[in-house]
Order: sequence, then structure tokens, then C-alpha cells
Amino acid sequence: MSMRRLTLLALAVATALTALAPAAPAHAAKGKQAAKPKITRVTPMRLGLGEVLTIRGRNFKAKRTANTVVFQGTEGRTAFVKPRSATKRKLVVKLPGSVARLLRVSGGAQQPTRLRIRVLAGRFSNFTPRRLSPVVVGLSGGGGPGGGSLDVCNKDGDHDNDLLSNALELTIKTDPCLMDTDGDGIEDGFEYQSARDLNDDESQDPNAVLPYPGKRPYPNPLYPDDADTDFDGDVLTLVEEHSLWRVSTREGRATRTLSPLYYSDGEQYSIKAVGSDGRRRPSLLAAGYERQMSFLAWAAGAGYRTMELNDGAPWWDHETMRHPYGLLDMDRDGDEAAAVEAGYIRAEETYYDLFADNRLSDDERDEDADGLTNYDETHGRMTPEYWGACYVAEKPFGLPYVGTDVVDPDTDGDGVRDGADDQDHDDVPNVMELSRNAASGLWDAEPGGCKPASGLPTPPATNHPDAYGRVNPFNPCLPAVWSRTCTLHPGFASTSAPFDGSLDWASLN
Repeated sequence: MSMRRLTLLALAVATALTALAPAAPAHAAKGKQAAKPKITRVTPMRLGLGEVLTIRGRNFKAKRTANTVVFQGTEGRTAFVKPRSATKRKLVVKLPGSVARLLRVSGGAQQPTRLRIRVLAGRFSNFTPRRLSPVVVGLSGGGGPGGGSLDVCNKDGDHDNDLLSNALELTIKTDPCLMDTDGDGIEDGFEYQSARDLNDDESQDPNAVLPYPGKRPYPNPLYPDDADTDFDGDVLTLVEEHSLWRVSTREGRATRTLSPLYYSDGEQYSIKAVGSDGRRRPSLLAAGYERQMSFLAWAAGAGYRTMELNDGAPWWDHETMRHPYGLLDMDRDGDEAAAVEAGYIRAEETYYDLFADNRLSDDERDEDADGLTNYDETHGRMTPEYWGACYVAEKPFGLPYVGTDVVDPDTDGDGVRDGADDQDHDDVPNVMELSRNAASGLWDAEPGGCKPASGLPTPPATNHPDAYGRVNPFNPCLPAVWSRTCTLHPGFASTSAPFDGSLDWASLN
């Protein structure tokens, strides 16, 4: 027989044997599924917060962190707890304060509550039936066998120092042991009071603050996804206003209290007076604003109240081109105007009064006293994103500059407060580069800013080719291409404004 015929015969036999072999079970390809955990015994059946619960059963994980014990209250709410120790047949759990929010509350006190249990160990077990569901005793009831619950978070009226009493926290279901129950970085008390402020409808006669709207998801100390939301419409988010409140109370400018909050995400004007009719009225005046006065006092002492600024090329011809200007002389006319002049949106002296009503909302305030408003440092003109969104036709400078910190007066740590500092090193202080209208007296926008008025020229047509005022705190070639940090080779190294063919130039802010 030839070698070729022998090879073909061997292949045919192998194929036949393969066909006769039994098929592998379907689960072999997927891997064996983990066995479902089962709880068979729970001890003790009555215990307090802070005490130890032992759960026996089978199919648990030997690695402690691979197990999670889930407690469920009568209203369906749950708390997830990692055991202190674990074997495949036993889990040992110490009841944390987070379990307290599952307990029923009556008369301002937690009531003993039966909690169902399940274990997650690769798979979920069933919830325990009544006979295996322990009764947990809260802060105000008699403790378990060791009486330990009386010592957990109950040593004073406000154990976690969130400015909410233990009794109130039991009522609204927050954790008396935790300053921040939902873990979003904001104290429970701040969220609670912001919600009350927001819910005050001002419509009663006389007006009275409405009760806390605990069923709403925001601002809410039980809702972790609200931190980056601005509920009161002043542009500052919940977490930003909380940060401003924290720093002001920590540094002694405000009393740490909820009534009233020094900053609130339920109030556009947190500094207010409440009249005999119970209604709120803004009371923080723009004229003489203490934080602005603090900034100007610093500037005078540090040599920045009057600055030597360059007015032409070359920048190094200091004897001819450099002249003194007041820090607030935005348009360099030699006068820090105290009143709103023709063509300008607001007065130079009170440039921070963005709505020109002589009352300061939370966004207009300057908590770190650096000469820049809370609005400008969080979402406004001291953020690169603002300029890109307002002047969409102007390409940004190639070197990205960062903004400033709303709670740090000297963000870069060079000893110069942010308003007098110079973000793009073009020798024009930041406070002078916030607004093209303030720098020029020209206004090319529809009401509200950043939307060109009808009839505005389109590139490459010019608009104000001979006027000063095309400022931008993140572009050293604006307002002057001859500044000491503007690129020397625009055709090679830069396509940013004013070398990008954009309109020369529009005043939209």
C-alpha cells in the first residue's frame, strides 16, 4: 500500500473516533457556576449598633473582602457591610452606624427594627426569613446583650458635628455617626439647610420657612449625585458653595451655623435680611464690600495698587513706553471710574457688581479676597473654557494656561494675589483682562453677552483695529502682540488669535 493511501486511511479512522466520542457537558466550556450562599443561623437575634453579629451557613468566601452582608429595613432601604472575618461557613460582622438609617423612627427616637439579611459571595443568597432576621436596637433604645448601642454616636447632641442633632438625623434618616451620610463630600447639615432655603416659597403672609423637603432628591444628604448641580441659579454648584462656606467658617469670617448659612445652594443672595413679614431681601452692599477692601489693602501694601504698565513696542523701552496706572483702571484712561460711564456695562471701582444693582449675590462675592469674583474663578472669565465659548472664532494660545482657585488667594504660590497676578505673563494683571468692554468701552454683543449683535462684521473684516481692549488672560498676544511672552514667529509657531484670521476684534463681554 502506498504511503499516501496509508495517510488517508489514518485520517479517516481519527475522524470516525472523534465522531464517536461523547460530547462535553455544556457547563464545561463556561466553567462551573459558583454555589449560591445560604444562611442557616444568625446570633444574637437582638443586638445594638456597634455590636457583633455572627452569620453561619455555607458557600461563603474564605477571603473576607469577597463577602458583603446586606441589611434591609422595613421600607426596603439597604446598607452594605463588609465582615470583620470570614470562612466558608461563618461571617462575623460589626454593625456600623450606617445601619442606623434602616431603623424605624417614632417620636424622634429609633425603634427596635427587624432587619432582613442576605449575603453576596459571588452570588446573592436569599433574604433571611423572619426566624433568621435579627432585631436591631438603635441609639435611643435599650442595647443588646452588651448594651453597646447606647455608646455609639450618642455621647452628645450632635455626635458627628454636622450641625444636625442626633434626634433630627434619626428623623430624616441620615447617619448620626457620619458628617456626610451619602459620601458626596458635602456635610449633611449644609445639604439639609440648602434644601430648606431652596424650598422657601416666600408666598405666605407672613412668610415662614417651609419644612425640610426630604423626599426630593436634591439638595439631599441621602442623594450622592447632586454635588455638581447648581440648584439656586447663581452658577455655583452645591459642592462649590459648600467649599466656600467651609473656608469662611474655618477662617473665622463667618459663624459655623446653619441658620443662616453664609453660603447656601438654596439662596442666590445668602447674605440677607429677613423683614417682619418673614421675607428675604439681599443685604450685602457692593460699595465698600469688605473682601474687596481687603484685596485693595493688600495691593497697596504689596506695591500693586499702582502698577507700571507698558503702552507700546518695544516692551523693553521702559523709559518711553511704561506708565503708571491704578490697578482698577481697566481702560487706562488715568481714572478708576466710580460711576458707570457711557459705553461701559459697569463702573471700574465696583467691577465685581456684575448686575450693577449694588447688592452682591454669592457668585459676585470674592471669598478669598484676591480681586476675582467667585463666578469668575469657578465658571467665568478666569477659566480658559469661558474664552473659548465666548469668542468661538478665536483660536486659543498654543500654551495652555490654567485658571485660579476660588478658595486660594494665591493659586500659584508666588506671593501675588490672583487678581493682581498675570496668568499669561504679558504684564497685564488678571483683573484688567477680565472684560473687553471694561478695557475699551465698546460693546458689540446682544444683551447677556457673548452673542454678537446683528450687523457685526465677519472675518476678515475689521471692527476695532485701532482700539485698545482685545484682552484675554490666557493669551499673551492679547491685547498686545509685542508683549514679552507673545510668540516671535507667529507664522511658524502659532495659529492662535490674533494671527488666526479672526475678526479684529469683537467686544462680547
